[in-house]
Amino acid sequence: MPESRIILTLISSDSVSIKQVVDLFFLEYERCIVMTPPIDISTQHFQPAETDMGNTPKAMTALALLNVTRDAMVAISMDGRIQFWNAAAERMFGYRAQDILGQTWGLIFLHDNPVMRDMRWQEAVSLGKWDGEIQCQHARGTQVTALSRWDVERDAAGNPIRILMVNTSIEQCSRLLGASVQATKQSFEELFGHHPDAVFAFDRESRLISANAALEKLTGYPAQELMTIELESLIKKTSLGPLRQCFRKALSGEPQSMELMCLHRDRSEFEASISLLPNIVNNVIVGVHGIIRDISDRKDSERKVLYLANHDALTGLPNRNLLYDRMQHAIEHARRYKTLVGVLFMDLNRFKVINDSMGHDKGDLLLQTIAQRLRKIVRDEDTVARLGGDEFVVVLEHVSDIQDIERFSNDLLRVVCQPVSLDGVTISISTSVGGCVYPNDGVEPYQLLKNADLAMYTAKELGLGKFCLYKPEMNEKAVERLSRENGLRQAIESKQLLLHYQPRLNINTNQITAVEALVRWDHPEKGLIYPTYFIELAEETGMINALGSWVFSTACRQLKEWRDAGLQPTKMSINVSVKQLDDDFCEMATQVLEGLGLPPSYIELEITESALMVNLESTYDTLIKLKGMGMSLSIDDFGTGYSSLNYLKRLPIDTLKIDKAFVRDIGEDPDDTAIVNATIAMAHSMELEVVAEGVVTYEQLDFLQNAHCDEIQGYLLCQPLPPAEIETYFKTCELRGIQYSWAH
Repeated sequence: MPESRIILTLISSDSVSIKQVVDLFFLEYERCIVMTPPIDISTQHFQPAETDMGNTPKAMTALALLNVTRDAMVAISMDGRIQFWNAAAERMFGYRAQDILGQTWGLIFLHDNPVMRDMRWQEAVSLGKWDGEIQCQHARGTQVTALSRWDVERDAAGNPIRILMVNTSIEQCSRLLGASVQATKQSFEELFGHHPDAVFAFDRESRLISANAALEKLTGYPAQELMTIELESLIKKTSLGPLRQCFRKALSGEPQSMELMCLHRDRSEFEASISLLPNIVNNVIVGVHGIIRDISDRKDSERKVLYLANHDALTGLPNRNLLYDRMQHAIEHARRYKTLVGVLFMDLNRFKVINDSMGHDKGDLLLQTIAQRLRKIVRDEDTVARLGGDEFVVVLEHVSDIQDIERFSNDLLRVVCQPVSLDGVTISISTSVGGCVYPNDGVEPYQLLKNADLAMYTAKELGLGKFCLYKPEMNEKAVERLSRENGLRQAIESKQLLLHYQPRLNINTNQITAVEALVRWDHPEKGLIYPTYFIELAEETGMINALGSWVFSTACRQLKEWRDAGLQPTKMSINVSVKQLDDDFCEMATQVLEGLGLPPSYIELEITESALMVNLESTYDTLIKLKGMGMSLSIDDFGTGYSSLNYLKRLPIDTLKIDKAFVRDIGEDPDDTAIVNATIAMAHSMELEVVAEGVVTYEQLDFLQNAHCDEIQGYLLCQPLPPAEIETYFKTCELRGIQYSWAH
């Protein structure tokens, strides 16, 4: 590689020394250096021999590279003559190269002590190098202080041939360093002044010595006033102790961070996060730098998220998460102080009806009203929570007697049942409450909630608006109910259901007018199970739709088979739960009838009066739609649901079926006799047909005939029978003196 390229490479390297560059320079001009006074070649900074080598391209390249450096580079022969003098040396000492080359080196060291100068020379020759501070003289006579580095160059035999000096002006370094420091200071001041967070500095005595504009804005104090006020005016008292502790740790060299409450000039409070950093100067901690930021919005958001995670959005009551935490706290307190904890589980009776008929906005308003009432009757230490839907839980702490729980439950029932005005509509609602006690009925929150829930279902069975305390046998009942639920689901899926049919007789014409389809569960172990055992369960578990659809389609197919077999058709009466009465049921019924080719007029739907009155508003439109399709409607078990004449006038019904409870004692019980007579008269006045259920004696039949009842149904006529047996009954009607033909 050419020497000029080597020189260029070395100068561009951070790790190379100036000596290496000068050494290479002299390699190029080994034969050109002379010790005589310089020849006047003003463009050169060295003394060449009278040869062609002095102006070679290599020489010019090396010279240009050595002149680039800011350090003064000087080469001195062993007899003290200056052999090389770069451009930086001209600037530092004021001598031009053509004036100084060949001169003795003492010319530029006039301000230096000669003895010390000679000692440095000898040390350099002895050790091969020397570095330190020297005092030189400028051409103008002024003193120049420089940091000098000397290296001795030797020949192949190891004899010194020259000393290479690299000199850095201390004045120039100070000027450059000062400019750098000033630029750094200006940048810091810009960052300090314009930082969006409040930035400040304290000395070791906790005195504020500087603050930026953001701190003024954050606190409301101008900078001058900030320097004079006490820390107590800026920090809330509860945060002063922890802040001082953090300050002391920062002064010991440990960076600190914390959150605290601060005070504005107007005495309003705000939350802030603060970071304290030790201010270190020359390895000594002289104070503390700090950065403070207003985090009020962030903390508000965190609190809102935490609140929503633990509270019901609609009522503001604790939700299940917070309820478990409160229950655990109550249990631990009761365990410590040997007291009781009462857990009450409640829901609102008929809430779904209100929600469906009046709208979800009214349902929400009702839940909020109940929540407010519950809050008012509990003590501060008690908890009211909403689990979801219409379910609420009350946790009573510091209870000494179970009777206290019972008394509170009665108050709860009374408060809930008070009338509620929902945007001008006044309604009354009741609740069913189940209760249990720690530690008698459980020692864990989930156990207590489960047992209180079981007690609530028992309370519902006792009637609306009742309270019931948990008893261990309720678990057995719950297990049995779960077994029934699983069994019923399997019965629907595995075709364990079947229909029996019971005829109705028109006692005026002595004709069979209809048959009622009655579902049975053919249990593989328990045998035939009647609907009273499983219909309510199906309604509660949502299986009623599947069960009801099966009953409807099976009864219709049976009617179609009878028609196809040549039997005179009768009207098929099918029991329907009010929970089925929606648009899906109408669509299903239409598909079944159209698929079988049966006219809707062949179908009568029976709905129990008690269920209908509870759900009237939500089912009214569906009843109108079914009536419009051509099916007839009847109210079953009439007299048990307390329906008003106003409701009866509105309903699109065709038939009233008097409940067998009233038929049983007619002719003997004056009240039942009066009720049956009144019902028949009322129904006829409204142009409705009347069917008496549960007729088992001829005396009952005679009474009903005299009372002008239209039809009867009961064991006197025929018990419910499987399809094959009811067909035989139809075929042998005339033998019994009964006419069997289609009649409307």
